[in-house]
Amino acid sequence: MELLEKQKYENWQVGDVFALKLEEVNKYLILILYEAPYETSCDIRCKFRTKITSNEQLPKDKDEIDALEFIKVDFIHFYERYFPLKGSETYAECVERQLSKKFYPDEYDYLYYYLFELALLKRSRIYKELIYLGNFDIIPSIDDYTNGHEKLFFLKELKDELYKCYINYNLRKSSVYDMVNHAEIEKNSFMALNLMLNLPPMEELHKIYGPIIKKEKKKKRDTLTKVDFDD
Repeated sequence: MELLEKQKYENWQVGDVFALKLEEVNKYLILILYEAPYETSCDIRCKFRTKITSNEQLPKDKDEIDALEFIKVDFIHFYERYFPLKGSETYAECVERQLSKKFYPDEYDYLYYYLFELALLKRSRIYKELIYLGNFDIIPSIDDYTNGHEKLFFLKELKDELYKCYINYNLRKSSVYDMVNHAEIEKNSFMALNLMLNLPPMEELHKIYGPIIKKEKKKKRDTLTKVDFDD
């Protein structure tokens, strides 16, 4: 009965672990729920981290799940580790707020996201493909980077997209590991950091751009013309 109940996302709980088979490569995605389904303004979402098996054997217990590799779903350069700023805070305040954070960049100075958002549907064949393995306390990878802006996946493309992430980042087949592209990413990240370091306080920006924005809005309203239709 529990297996059938877990085919409905309304019954999912934090710590639930599901397997989803990748038929073409004879492996399983191991989906670990870290935030139960919640409503947004436009849909219902939840948050997962995912591991992958090396073959078509399902893990039998927590120890075997722990031994599997987490899938990296996105990356950010170390220069951008404190982004984004919250509200009107300065970059210095942003850093101060996150001083307790520890970062574990790789040799490319990349930090990796493992947590992702999943947009759910009321009905999907994916739910019936899920194999419920149980509820476990699976500790995230030590180099797991989070900033509250997780990558969003959709059910229909979930398997393909996660396996693509595994190929790109775990196996390092992405072009971001190419020397030329890496240098470009590093340069752009440094420019973004330099911009943040030299950004005036938000109050000054409001003084400078506030009147301009208001003027542009008024200009747009004034240029709207009334169209009269002939009888």
